[in-house]
Amino acid sequence: MSGLHSSEVSAGDGQAIMETRCTTCHGAGRIERAGHDLDGWKSTVDRMIGKGNFGPELSDAEREALLNYLITL
Repeated sequence: MSGLHSSEVSAGDGQAIMETRCTTCHGAGRIERAGHDLDGWKSTVDRMIGKGNFGPELSDAEREALLNYLITL
């Protein structure tokens, strides 16, 4: 697996998941400024996961933790 997909991050730590999975392609500032609501983040996260080799590989628990974190931004 590539660095985009591997991590020792706890599935419950949404901020760490963002920092290790999302910021490999996007700066944290861009993510923090997006201002999406829950539906917007679900759509965005699912679109990124769907990018195959370029998107993050997330378990259901990691996806949930990430979404819970993103809606707090």
